[in-house]
Amino acid sequence: MTNIIFKADNITRDYKDKKKLFHAIKNISFELHAGEVISFVGPNGAGKTTLIKSISNYLVPTSGQVEVEGIDLIKYPRKARKKMGIVFGGDRGFYYGATARENLEFFARVVGVKERNIKSNVQEALKTVNLVDVAEKKVSAYSKGMLQRLHIARGLVNHPKILMLDEPTAGLDIESVISIRQLVKRIASEKRGIILTSHNMSDIESLADRIFLIGGGMIHFEGSIQEVKKFAGVENNASLADAYLAVADQLKRRQV
Repeated sequence: MTNIIFKADNITRDYKDKKKLFHAIKNISFELHAGEVISFVGPNGAGKTTLIKSISNYLVPTSGQVEVEGIDLIKYPRKARKKMGIVFGGDRGFYYGATARENLEFFARVVGVKERNIKSNVQEALKTVNLVDVAEKKVSAYSKGMLQRLHIARGLVNHPKILMLDEPTAGLDIESVISIRQLVKRIASEKRGIILTSHNMSDIESLADRIFLIGGGMIHFEGSIQEVKKFAGVENNASLADAYLAVADQLKRRQV
């Protein structure tokens, strides 16, 4: 892979706790290629949420640089964000008395899609997530699985090259989980880059091309699933969850 579409370089985010300064994340660097799915794995408090917020302009890093297709996110946030889709999911974020199509058209305007492109962009997003047939239904009638697909459609209305997915299968039944995983794979096959966060190790094992093990605000290892298992010292046929637990135990003993 050579087509780098997203780059984070030495991202640090500091906080002050009374008189003490501490690093929520420290000198984190990584690249994302077109068509690639990457995931950050670590315990609660490892720095995953701060990292995602820092690379999506919800937080401004204390230091470091983020580039979205060569555009500096910190210097030119509006221009860079137009190339990104951010999907947090959950039950919030929609007007439940409006239809799915009406919601997407509204959010397309919010993210700066040109008026002449809104209807076609929304229709394309609905097709991608297989919601065209129910696009005129009010969101209040949607199941959890349909709602999650609508969240992903919302992240696609501006034709982003980079999609950030936070817990895309949380709270879903197995049929919906499989549907969302297939959808994520299809989106990545369109040469988009995806940054995935999830507590569901099966999601990560199914979707991620590369995994970053994070703890204490720092990246401790980066590699494929098999490389992570080797680093963790577990068998090749072990699950990613087993590998993660082994690494977490190592980091705990090192007090990271």
